[in-house]
Amino acid sequence: MTPSPQSFPIGSIALYMGNRVNVIGYTADGSVEIRMLNTGSELSVPPDRLLPLIPHNSTQPGSTWTGLVFGVGVVGALVLMVVYGLSDSDTSESSPAVPQASPLTEVPISSSGAAPTVAEDSHSADAPPPVAPSYGTGVPIWVKRLRDVKAAYIQPGNPEEADPADRRDSIQIEFTSGDAGQHCIAARALAGAEYGIIVTTPTGIAVDSNDCLSVNLEPS
Repeated sequence: MTPSPQSFPIGSIALYMGNRVNVIGYTADGSVEIRMLNTGSELSVPPDRLLPLIPHNSTQPGSTWTGLVFGVGVVGALVLMVVYGLSDSDTSESSPAVPQASPLTEVPISSSGAAPTVAEDSHSADAPPPVAPSYGTGVPIWVKRLRDVKAAYIQPGNPEEADPADRRDSIQIEFTSGDAGQHCIAARALAGAEYGIIVTTPTGIAVDSNDCLSVNLEPS
């Protein structure tokens, strides 16, 4: 890179990253040697990293004043950019706090006082405590996503059966409520051809090999 002494004469004042520096020389590769006026440290930088501030040995007062105003304007622009950036970040971070705080202030001033929540209503003293379903080893993950399941486990198939569908393992699912046939049809769609399906409810049973036909278990 060719030195540019006409842009930054030795002894002139320039602006480097918002700081005033004194040009003290040039290196062989064209970098400008500068001395930081605020710290006194010396370093070499490319010419394009500097901005002219005060021309060296300028005899015209207007030129010196113009360079000073330009330098102060650049520093002021950098300061405004930093302040504006901090203001934007503060605004963006504080704005979500407004809707989050509003529900917390509205709850205590209810006209009915301490109203019971939905969770308190659903778990009254008369309601039986919820029972966690039990799952046997090897039960597919989709079974654990079904609702109202009391228990689910794998029932091994019979390898001596003539029908291949009867030799496969079956998933037996006990539901706490609902229609056994409807549960069987939904479970069969999820299981595919890999497993057979046996569904029981408190009132019925259905097997996919019987087209999920529900058999009533209630006493006649």
